[in-house]
Amino acid sequence: MYDPNLKWDRQELYEKVWRVPLRKLAAEYGVSDVALGKICRKLQIPLPGAGHWTKIDCGHSIPRPPLPEGKNLPDLFRKVREQEAAPLLSEDSSELERIERLEKSIMPFVTKAMLNHPLIEKTRLVLRDARPKNRGVLWGGREVDWLDIRVSKECLTRALRIMAAIVVMLEKEGFQLLVEKKQLESTSAVVLGERIEFGVIEKSRQVKPVVAPNTKDSTYTYNPTKLVPTGVLSIEIWSYYSGGAKKVWRDKDAAPLESQLPKFIAGLVRIALRKRADRKVREERELAEQKKVDEVTAILRVIEAEEMRTRTLKKEAVSWQRAKRIREYVAAVRVNAEMKADAIQRTKDLEWVAWAEAQADRIDPLKESPHSIVDDKAQVLERLKSLRWGWYSG
Repeated sequence: MYDPNLKWDRQELYEKVWRVPLRKLAAEYGVSDVALGKICRKLQIPLPGAGHWTKIDCGHSIPRPPLPEGKNLPDLFRKVREQEAAPLLSEDSSELERIERLEKSIMPFVTKAMLNHPLIEKTRLVLRDARPKNRGVLWGGREVDWLDIRVSKECLTRALRIMAAIVVMLEKEGFQLLVEKKQLESTSAVVLGERIEFGVIEKSRQVKPVVAPNTKDSTYTYNPTKLVPTGVLSIEIWSYYSGGAKKVWRDKDAAPLESQLPKFIAGLVRIALRKRADRKVREERELAEQKKVDEVTAILRVIEAEEMRTRTLKKEAVSWQRAKRIREYVAAVRVNAEMKADAIQRTKDLEWVAWAEAQADRIDPLKESPHSIVDDKAQVLERLKSLRWGWYSG
């Protein structure tokens, strides 16, 4: 169903499609990448071209086109999937008290020692000398590891203080902060064993330069609209997860982002609990499915064994019938041989009869198969091969 309160935010969607691959972003919204692409085109949002993210992963800097001024845009509302959230694990029920405690706490006062934290100091040094990239946001490159802070130079000091407070609050709760520049989203908190990626973001807005009076009309159609930072900061969760836990905390007139940091830490715990519960449900579902597969596989093995027995039965019945026919023929030869007057020929014929009866026994599945020189063929071939190569010593 479509929620009338969840209208697609054109500016927010534009920011995200140029920050996260479309397929990953589509999974976050619970739609296909094709459907999300159609939504972007209806809202006249430019999309990255083929190979864009590969080039980004290789360290290239690709400027994005500005968001054009929309004309006759339709009102599009997000589709909400109705799904029952998995119950929290029984062993995690005590974490609900931690969430309640965190939400009632306040942001710690940021000290000089907190700002001297290795990660904070390293990020400050990297971004201090970095040049603004798209939207006037500082970018430190991929050569070094730095906290995921995407703000303008004017907001860098504030963003560092916010991140310093987050670091202290995470460490106080026994959680771990990781920084890894192998991908676009580099900063993650390891909460209750779950890795959750996040970053501090500065919102931007479109600005259209004022055209000077008496400027002659031009046929040049380049759109001069550009994005500029607004000073409004937010914390966003990049990691995909199911459920309705909050993912974004923004500056508000009545509640600046700093005052929402305890709720952000509590939100990380909520997301971690949800991911753990979802994983257990998923594992139980996979085990149940595997059990069904094993049961069907076991039945299939019984069927295949029965088919093998049937084929063996048919083969043995044919062999028995052949042995029976050979014996009938050999019996007739014996009678004929015993009637011959020539003793030498009679002896030869009876020797053949003995040999033929042995061959019938080799074919008959009900008789023990006597040894035949034919059984030695593989060994003889191996000896011949050895002799040809000159290393046989038998």
